[in-house]
Amino acid sequence: MSRSAKVTSIDAVRTFSAALRRFQEDAAAALDSTNLATQHALEWIRHDRKDYWARQVRRGYEQLGEAKANLQQCLTFGRVGDHRPSCIEEKRALERAKQRLNLAREKVETVRHWSRTADRAAIEYQGNINQLAGWLDADLPRALATLERIADALESYVSIEPSVEKTPKAPDVDDK
Repeated sequence: MSRSAKVTSIDAVRTFSAALRRFQEDAAAALDSTNLATQHALEWIRHDRKDYWARQVRRGYEQLGEAKANLQQCLTFGRVGDHRPSCIEEKRALERAKQRLNLAREKVETVRHWSRTADRAAIEYQGNINQLAGWLDADLPRALATLERIADALESYVSIEPSVEKTPKAPDVDDK
């Protein structure tokens, strides 16, 4: 197998090397940016949303308790003789409090589900991205060094002056 190449421009090797360096910088910056955005998203799901909906559940229990107490107070103290009050507003407030509490409980479960799902996706992403990061950190610098050596060797080869060997001239012999 022949190990030769037809190189027509040493500048093209250097230009390619420079493009690879720019790619390395851009890719490293993109990886950093993506990792940061991923961490922010995970923190938002794991902590911000989890804490928010946990507070809403606590608040929902408080509102439910208040609504029950208000309804009980209306039923107990609103009675005039044999007339029993309808306490419609208190009953509606109690239903709204139950609905808000149920919604908050559902959201807690939804956040728990998406937190696990996002964690799994982040682990999978990190596994895939580690291959690129490893290539950028290990293989690409070796490739750049190889390209630099190739360009230097080619420039050295081109700069060699061709040596012209002088061969002794044969004496002119006249055979007359």
